[in-house]
Amino acid sequence: MMSTTHSSFNIDAVSQPSGTSDWSTLRRTFHGFTTPASASHILQSCVPELSAGSFEISNCTILDARLKTYLKPASRIKSTLSACYHIQLKGQSAGQSSQRIIYVKVFLGNRSREAFHLFVQKGMSPPEFHNSPIHIPEHDLILWRFPHDPALPHLHQLIDLTAVERYLPTEGLNQIGMSRTPRVLESHVVNYRPEVRCTNRYDLHDPIQNRTYQLFGKTFHNGDGRSLSRRLDYFWNQSLANSDAMAVARPLGYSEHTHTVWQLGVLGTPLLQILDSSNYEHYSRAISKGLASLHTSDVAGLLTHSPADHIAEIQKKLAKLSDAIPLLSGRLYALGDELERIAPQPSAIPFCPIHWDFHIEQLLASQEQVIFCDLDELIIGDPVQDLANFMVDLHFRHIDRPFMRLISAELYDAYRQQVKWSVPIERLAWHARLQFINKAYRHYLRFAPGFEDTVERILQSAERGFSL
Repeated sequence: MMSTTHSSFNIDAVSQPSGTSDWSTLRRTFHGFTTPASASHILQSCVPELSAGSFEISNCTILDARLKTYLKPASRIKSTLSACYHIQLKGQSAGQSSQRIIYVKVFLGNRSREAFHLFVQKGMSPPEFHNSPIHIPEHDLILWRFPHDPALPHLHQLIDLTAVERYLPTEGLNQIGMSRTPRVLESHVVNYRPEVRCTNRYDLHDPIQNRTYQLFGKTFHNGDGRSLSRRLDYFWNQSLANSDAMAVARPLGYSEHTHTVWQLGVLGTPLLQILDSSNYEHYSRAISKGLASLHTSDVAGLLTHSPADHIAEIQKKLAKLSDAIPLLSGRLYALGDELERIAPQPSAIPFCPIHWDFHIEQLLASQEQVIFCDLDELIIGDPVQDLANFMVDLHFRHIDRPFMRLISAELYDAYRQQVKWSVPIERLAWHARLQFINKAYRHYLRFAPGFEDTVERILQSAERGFSL
C-alpha cells in the first residue's frame, strides 16, 4: 500500500542557475497563469486530452494562486507561482462534457527541468497516475491532474468511491446509527489547497436502514488532522454540556492512514446568504456567544502568537509589498513604523484560544443556531483579533456599507456583554489595520495583472484607520 509520509516538494532543493530575475520578468512569466482567459489558453496546449483536440475549455475558474518569491535580488530566480484551476470541458459531440482540476507550478530560468527530475527521482510519481506529473518545458512548468498531488499521495484513495469505504469512521458512524455496510454514492470536492489539504463531501447510503447521510472528510499532507480531530471532540462535548458554547459539526473520527478528519454534515445555510436587517441582531448575539465560549475555553495544544509576532510578520509582508511595488515603498514603511509604535501594551485582556481565520464564510446558520467551521488554525492569541478579522472581511463581501457598520457595531456590543474583560476600540482598530494589510498581501500573492492598484486601494484603508 502506498506510503502517506510524503512531505511538500522542496523546490528550494533545486540548484540555482546563474543569473537573476527582475519584477518585469516575474510579471511577464506569471501573469498569464493568473487570469482565467490566458490560463485557459495555456492549459489547452498543456493537458494531453486537450492538446489532442478531443475537448476544449468552456470555463476556467482559478481556485488558488500563490506567488513565492524572495527579497534578495540574486535569489529571485528561484521564484515560483503555484496555481490551481477548475476547468469545464466540452467535446466535439453535442452533450459531451466533463470537468477537471489542474494544478501547476511555474518556474523561472528553466528550473522546472531539474525540479521535475528531482521529483521523479524521489519516487513521488506513483504508478496509479500515468503521465502525471507532466513536465511542460516550453512553459517552464510542472502539471498535476487531480487527484494526483505532490504532497497528498493518499488523495486518490479518498476520491475513489470504492476505496474510500475502507477509511470511513466506522465507530463514529455506528454511534449515529449507521450499519457497518454503508455505500458511498457520490463525492464532491468542497475546498482544495494543493499540497496542504482537501475537503470532500460524501453522500452515504445505509442499505439496511435505507437512510442517507452526508459526511465531510478533510485530509492533510501530514499529521495536522490528528490535533484537529481532538480539538473537534473537545468543542463538540462542550456544546453538549452548554447550549451557549460554540457549536461545531459532529466529529466522527480520524483516519490515520489518510490523515483525514471526519464530520457529519449539517443541514444549514452559509450565514452570508441569509444575513439581513431582520436577523442580524439575533445572529450577532449567537456569534458573540460562540466566540466568547472559544475565548474562555481551555482547549490544549495550541501555539502562541503575540503582538511582537504580529509586528514581525507584518513587517516582512510590507517589505515584500514594497519590493514588488516600489512606488508605495515610503507609505508601506511608514505604516509599519506607526503600527509598531502603537502596538497594544499588556493589559487585562487574556491571551486565550482564538480562531485566527475568523470570517463570515466560516459560519453556517442551522435552525437559528450558528455552526463554527474550519478550526484548523486555532492559536493562543489576542481575542480582539477575531472580532477585527470578521469586521474587516465584511468589507470584501459585497455588503453595503451602512449594513456592514450595523453588523460590526452589534457584534462589538454583543461580544462585550459576553466577556469579563474590556474591549478597547483602539485595540480593535489596531488589529483591523493589520487585517487590511493581510488582505492586501493576499492579493499580491495571487499576482493577477493590476494587483498593484488593488493593493494600493486596500492600503488606503489600513492608513485611514478603523472605526465602528
